[in-house]
Amino acid sequence: MPRCPTCQSEYAEDISYCPRDGAALLPAVLEGRYRLLSQLGAGGMGVVYLAEHLGLRKSVAVKLLRGELSREPTFARRFEQEAIAASQIGHEHIVNVTDLGRTPTGELFYVMELLEGESLGALLLRERFLPLWRAVPILTQVCRALEAAHARGIVHRDVKPQNVMLLQRQGQADFVKVVDFGISKVLQGQQASGLTEAGAILGTAHYMAPEQASGGTVDARADVYAVGVLTYEVCTGSLPFRGDNTFATMLQHLEATAEPPSRRRPDLGLPPELDALVLGALAKDPAARPTLEAFRAGLEALVPGRVPLQLTPAMATGRVPALPPAAPPAPAAPAVAEPLEPTLVSTRSLEAVHRARRGGLLVGGVGTLLLLGGVGLWAATSRGPAVEPPAVSAPAAAPAPVAAPAPAPATEPPKESAPPPATAREQLPEGERREVPPKKQPPARPRPDKPRPGKVPDKVQDLKPNPF
Repeated sequence: MPRCPTCQSEYAEDISYCPRDGAALLPAVLEGRYRLLSQLGAGGMGVVYLAEHLGLRKSVAVKLLRGELSREPTFARRFEQEAIAASQIGHEHIVNVTDLGRTPTGELFYVMELLEGESLGALLLRERFLPLWRAVPILTQVCRALEAAHARGIVHRDVKPQNVMLLQRQGQADFVKVVDFGISKVLQGQQASGLTEAGAILGTAHYMAPEQASGGTVDARADVYAVGVLTYEVCTGSLPFRGDNTFATMLQHLEATAEPPSRRRPDLGLPPELDALVLGALAKDPAARPTLEAFRAGLEALVPGRVPLQLTPAMATGRVPALPPAAPPAPAAPAVAEPLEPTLVSTRSLEAVHRARRGGLLVGGVGTLLLLGGVGLWAATSRGPAVEPPAVSAPAAAPAPVAAPAPAPATEPPKESAPPPATAREQLPEGERREVPPKKQPPARPRPDKPRPGKVPDKVQDLKPNPF
C-alpha cells in the first residue's frame, strides 16, 4: 500500500501523492520503469529519491520537481534545461542525466546516476577547512568540470560546496561530481529563452560575482569568481564576504575588498601564491580575472609533486606522512550550514541601497572637507588677535584662551572691586576688541521720575490718576 514518506500516511493504490504535504507516495512507479524507494534529500524546488530501474535492475536517482512549480512555465523550463545541460556536457566530473519525463499528474522529473558519497559542504562542516594537499585536487576537478561546461556554452551560476559531490570511485578518494545546473545559463540563444527576467538575481549570495549580484551580464567569468570564493572557503574555513543578511552580503561583493587568505589564517602557513591567485579570481572587474585554465594551473603549481592524478583512500583519511597535521582552526565565523538555496531577488532594492551608500559616502566626504575648512578658517581668524600686544593686566603668554576663546576672562587678573552684573557683561568683548578698556562706571539708568529730556521713560509709575 502506498505510504507518504513525510507523514507516513497510507493511501489507496490509485493515489500517487499525499494530499497533506504533496510528497510522492512510496513505493511509486514512474512511466512503468522507475520505482521510487526512499527519499534521499529535499530542497526548495524539488525532491531527490532513490529509485530502481525495473528493466535494468539498476539503482538510480530521480529528481522530482514539486507539483506547484511544475505547472509554472519558467520553473518547468529551467528544470528541463538543467537535465538537458547536464546530459549534453558529458564530462566525467559532471553528474550524468539519462532520462526526462512527467508523472501522470504532470510533475516533471529526470533520472540521473546515483552518487554515493557526500557533498563538499558536508565535509567542510565536519573538517572546517582542508589542507592544500587535499584541497587542490578537489578544486582542480571542479575547474575541469566547469571548463567542459563553458566549452558547451553553459554557465553554472551556482558553484558552491553543496553542489560539489565527493565520491569513492575504484579506490579513488575525493572524486568530484558537479551537480545542480538548475539556474545555469546557456550562452547560445539565451535571449530567446527568456528564463532570466530583467531585474532578477539568480545564485547564492555568498558565492555571487559582483555583476551577478547587480543583475548585470553574466558569463563564464562569474563561475571563475565563484571558484575563487570556493577556494578561499576550502583553504581557510571561512568565506571572504559575509553580511548580516542577503543584501548585506551582496553589497560586500560589490564594494568590499577581500582579506588575503594567508592573513585571514596566518596559523595555516598558506603561501603568498595562493593569495595572488584567489584575489585575482575575486576581482570586481570580470576582465581582470584569470581564465579557469589559468586558475587551475596556478592551483596545481601550489603543491608540485604532491598532487597525484588519482587520490588514494589513505589521503582521504588523512594518514599521509608527507605533510604535518594542520593546526587547529582558530575561532572564526561559523561555517555555512547546508543546504543553501539559490537566491532570487530583485535588483532594484539592491541598486537603491548601493546608490544610497555611494551618495552617503560622497555627502559625508564633502561635509568633512567643509568642516575641516571651517575649522581652519576659525583657527586663522582667532589666532590673529592673539599675537597682538595684550592688555597691561593680561599675562604674557596664554595659549589656552587661543584654542578656546570662551574661558579667556579666567586668565585675566581679578579686579579690585567687582562690577555689577550688567558691567560684567559689558567686559566680555570678542577677541579682536581686547584693546578697548572697560568702563569703570556704567551709565546710570534713568529713573522714572526724572526722565532724560527728549526721551520717553520706559515705565511711568508716578503719573497722577486721570481726573476724568
